[in-house]
Amino acid sequence: MSIHPTVIVSERAKIAADVEIGPYCVIEGEVEIRPRTVIESHVRIGSRYGRVTIGTDNHIQYGAVIGGPPQDLTYKNGAYTELEIGSHNRIGEFVTIHVGTSKGGGVTRIGDHCFIMAHAHIAHDCQIADHVILVNSAQLGGHVIVEHHALVGGCAIVTQLNRVGAYSFMAVGAMANKDLLPFTIIEGHWATPRAVNRVGLKRAGFDAAERRNIDTAIRFLLQRSLTVEEALARIEAECEPSPQIKHLLEFVRASERGIARG
Repeated sequence: MSIHPTVIVSERAKIAADVEIGPYCVIEGEVEIRPRTVIESHVRIGSRYGRVTIGTDNHIQYGAVIGGPPQDLTYKNGAYTELEIGSHNRIGEFVTIHVGTSKGGGVTRIGDHCFIMAHAHIAHDCQIADHVILVNSAQLGGHVIVEHHALVGGCAIVTQLNRVGAYSFMAVGAMANKDLLPFTIIEGHWATPRAVNRVGLKRAGFDAAERRNIDTAIRFLLQRSLTVEEALARIEAECEPSPQIKHLLEFVRASERGIARG
């Protein structure tokens, strides 16, 4: 274990033998840090407000604050909730991530292989899947769900309780107050899908036939002359069945806030 002598470590912390912790960090409360994680200087992890678990092979950069109390006026100081961070993540400078709330399920969760860039904020009860990128100063309100392989652009904002669909690309400065469709490029205030994320889908390995299939489905959903239910019916009738089409249909039907359509 390589811990700088200036680090303050809670007696309740459980830190793997090969974790590296740089100068002037504070590890407070019930914190578990698993093997091969590297923590740079001036990072604060944990608090009196909940448990923090950090997986293997993470890189946490200068000044990050991880596991603080929720920014929620209804939060009770006596509540004890959690933050779970997976493995192979990079968390940039001055990122802030909060523990969950009891009314939101009690756990803020981040998956594996995520890149959370400088000054990004992940609020209480957010659920971040694998391979997600949050670019500098991206801001997620409470209870936001970001599905796998989504990218949230710099200074973009997702308001509380909304979802960002898989393989979507949210442009710089976009502001979302509804669910954002999978497989799309999203921009604006308020944000709406502008096109299919063709480049992202190609890079992800989807073949040309499936990219066309997804494109057809998204076009039905963006056609404002169709109701959502009519668009879904057209997708089921005219698109080839696939895991991606199934996910898109389920995403739309599960929406409680409504989907952004343009």
